[in-house]
Amino acid sequence: MEDHAKLHTLLEEADAFARSRLSEGRYGHTLRVADTAEELARAHGLDEDRARLAALLHDAARESGPDEFLGLADEWGMPVGEQERESPKLLHGPVAAELAERELGVEDEEVLEAVRAHTTGRPEMGPLAFVLYVADKIEPARDYPSVGRLRELARKDLYRAAAEALRRAIAHNEERGRETHPASLKTLEWLEADHTAQPRIEQK
Repeated sequence: MEDHAKLHTLLEEADAFARSRLSEGRYGHTLRVADTAEELARAHGLDEDRARLAALLHDAARESGPDEFLGLADEWGMPVGEQERESPKLLHGPVAAELAERELGVEDEEVLEAVRAHTTGRPEMGPLAFVLYVADKIEPARDYPSVGRLRELARKDLYRAAAEALRRAIAHNEERGRETHPASLKTLEWLEADHTAQPRIEQK
């Protein structure tokens, strides 16, 4: 009961934290992702409150400036690759996770992992990270040709939905002559490998 109360307090604090740091539009996106993450968690037998917590936090640093991203990453000893230096906003997930831990006292490593990985994905990420990654791609305001199929797939199998979302992102980058982040390529490779040894996240 104590843990449950603590989690609900964190949810309220995370909501206020996101609201205080984000524009109205970005905060609206955050709430839609949070609702979608809750729905996906419910569909796949995962903890709805933890999924919502990760979603409320995921974009909390999204509207920071490039210098702030790079400065905080340097201060906190976070790894920064070539693509992050060229586009520092790629650091918004890791920075948001660090802020959540430092400023809100979030200790749940699965929640923090989900926040860190939600932009590019990460090989061997856990169920909550899949929920957030997919929820971010299918929240109700998303409107692109394959989103309907992705929404349908997400409620059946989060692995396949994440793989489909990654393939779409990679194809989108290729069409525009952009490089795909190495983490996304590695995540897709991992998802397309033999997962017989892993529990499937499927709707029963």
